[in-house]
Amino acid sequence: MYGRMIVTLLMATWTGWTLDWMHGEEVPAGERRILYNSDGGEAFADFWTAAAPLEEIDGARMKTIMENSVDEMAKVGVNTLATCVWDRFQTMAPSQVCPDPMQKYIAPREAGLDPLETISGRCHQRGIEFLACLRMNDRHRGGDVANKGQFIRDNPQWLLEGAPGGMDYAQPQVREQVLQFIEELLDQYEVDGLEFDYMRWCHMFEPGEGSQHSHLMTDFVDKTRELLAVAAQRRKCRRLVLGVRVPQTLRECHHLGFDVATWIRKGLIDYVVPTDFFYTDPNTNIEDFVKLAQGTPCKIYPAIHPMICEGNRPNLNSPANYRAVARNFYASGADGVETYNYQYHWAGNHAAGYPGPAYMWPAALGYLRELRDPTLIAQRDRHYRFYQIWEQKSPVGVVKNQRIKLNRGQPDLQGRRHFYLAEDLSDPGLRATLQFKAVGLTQKEALEIHLNGIKVPSRYIIRKFDEDGQNQWQGRRLDAFCWYIIDLNWKTINVPLVCGDNEIGIRLISTEDERGGRVEVSELEVYVYVRS
Repeated sequence: MYGRMIVTLLMATWTGWTLDWMHGEEVPAGERRILYNSDGGEAFADFWTAAAPLEEIDGARMKTIMENSVDEMAKVGVNTLATCVWDRFQTMAPSQVCPDPMQKYIAPREAGLDPLETISGRCHQRGIEFLACLRMNDRHRGGDVANKGQFIRDNPQWLLEGAPGGMDYAQPQVREQVLQFIEELLDQYEVDGLEFDYMRWCHMFEPGEGSQHSHLMTDFVDKTRELLAVAAQRRKCRRLVLGVRVPQTLRECHHLGFDVATWIRKGLIDYVVPTDFFYTDPNTNIEDFVKLAQGTPCKIYPAIHPMICEGNRPNLNSPANYRAVARNFYASGADGVETYNYQYHWAGNHAAGYPGPAYMWPAALGYLRELRDPTLIAQRDRHYRFYQIWEQKSPVGVVKNQRIKLNRGQPDLQGRRHFYLAEDLSDPGLRATLQFKAVGLTQKEALEIHLNGIKVPSRYIIRKFDEDGQNQWQGRRLDAFCWYIIDLNWKTINVPLVCGDNEIGIRLISTEDERGGRVEVSELEVYVYVRS
């Protein structure tokens, strides 16, 4: 068996293709996989739930919408579609274990349509791997159980106290109920596998008790792998996939009870999606996950989100932003990327233009096509946004506020932060600038800037004062700030930035003592323009 596998891999390499044998498909050598997570079915459901009057959208029309949506994904090269089929013990498909339907799929089911069969069937026709995604402990609307499944309504004694609305996976009955649904799902539908979305909403156990219960979650994942193996044997098909969406650091995973290292080592999972809860973070450290997966078939697919940071609702990531993040991920060893909440580009951005510009469907899917190819990314401009993605704590419970704060009343008026940049700025074909906003800095004060310990010459710095600050339509609200723009194409000395981890240091060198207060340096960005 293993000899045949080696021969197959060699033949694939000789013909210019790399066989992604875990997923059972061939992808061009050097390309990366694109996974699309349709959380809650929004890739399809918004097109009929927003229709007015709804009664005019019959089953045939809904079926067309679902199939056309899959077709558009196939055209841009999406490899895997993971559609949410289970949420708060409610389901997309008819179920005896969890009889309550997900709200968005009531209309299709009443019209005699089986959404899961329709979407998965179309995926298989178009060569897309289809995974059934489970929101493992969604807590939308908190402790209100009226909009949750029957199992939750019947068993409020197993609700988490410290994470209102979630069920306590320390209770064996809760884990068993989920496993029963998985077994039922695998019996009824020929899905290609499962994706566990642990990021909705992170806590499977009482906050602070995750690490002590990690063995329970590992046992749950182990039992899921057994169900997948039985289903694959019954269907006489290849190994069925199990992927997991988890926090973006191993420390957070450990805190919540997700023993990713054991899951990979035991061969329980086939891919990991390290991710923030809601935002795209180019500083996501995926190298720790890549190291865990080395020498195993497990793949690493970090997530991209349209949203930028907390408090910045009107703006979304652009193709240049996605290219920058993907470049960082691929330089760190990622095997591809997975989207999340991607429908915000056309239907879900809660800003003044909601429900979003219609022309972005399916145009925004085109952004994904170029993310498959690192060579193509290298030929186009990149825009890195190193923002503080959460003002306070993220839903994981971790502070992710990387602003540099300079307190005028303190003797040490300097600060620093790190940022990862997968760029070789010595390349003459590139031109780059770095910028940030210093909130609270007056026109009479000055900053000294260091990059990796090297002082930036003043001739490469442009400073502008914005007395009006930044309003809610421009991004995250900011008071008056000084905008610093640094030319990174130095003529006489080499730019100190490296391809990898970098540090920016800021020092307040002149102050107005009577003012007090502090200066906050935020919204660090790097633009890389491709000249040739």
